[in-house]
Amino acid sequence: MPVLQTSHIIKYFNDPVRVKVLDEVNLSVDRGEFIAVIWKSGCGKSTLLYILSTMDTDYEGGLRIDGELMRGKSEGELARVRNEKIGFVFQFHYLLNEFSVLKNVMLPGLKLQRYGKEEVEHRAMERLRQLDIDHLALKLANQLSGGEKQRVAIARALINDPLIIMGDEPTGNLDKRNSDLVFDIFKQLSEEFRQTLLIVTHDMAFAQNTHRIIQMQDGRILV
Repeated sequence: MPVLQTSHIIKYFNDPVRVKVLDEVNLSVDRGEFIAVIWKSGCGKSTLLYILSTMDTDYEGGLRIDGELMRGKSEGELARVRNEKIGFVFQFHYLLNEFSVLKNVMLPGLKLQRYGKEEVEHRAMERLRQLDIDHLALKLANQLSGGEKQRVAIARALINDPLIIMGDEPTGNLDKRNSDLVFDIFKQLSEEFRQTLLIVTHDMAFAQNTHRIIQMQDGRILV
């Protein structure tokens, strides 16, 4: 069963005129796949991620995550799906500067309330060790380099053992060395831990080393 599947997703913007930004998007993502979505033109890439991550529910067509249809769910139910099953990594890390690295990584785990605080802290340290940044645990987020911040963001995305990690230009703000490091982390997560990754990127060098490239243009998947 696919981790994520769409059927005939159509999306319109209505400001100031009605424009179709996604057109019959059919997509299936299997467990352990590392997929890059390359956007050739238009403004649909973030729109697609908002829909796939359940944050935008104003679309036509179907979205299933872990076999479960998302249409008709309440905002509370969708929020739980996001927190339980989806990890997010963005171009900008969105860490809270006033919190330590450890606390930043713990936050989604505390929000989910599946485990007590001590267990969430233990799991957060495990994720930091997995990414070789456990020595940064007690540093404040604003004391880190750009590459370190993005690795912390990846650890935070992993804290709840998500079904899928979605990335929106996660290397777009990094130099080549750190971009390569983030790519290597993603590849290891996919190949050693069977983590599913769906990454939107403009970086063709990044995309060419993933398992599969999905190219989109004018709201459609190019076949």
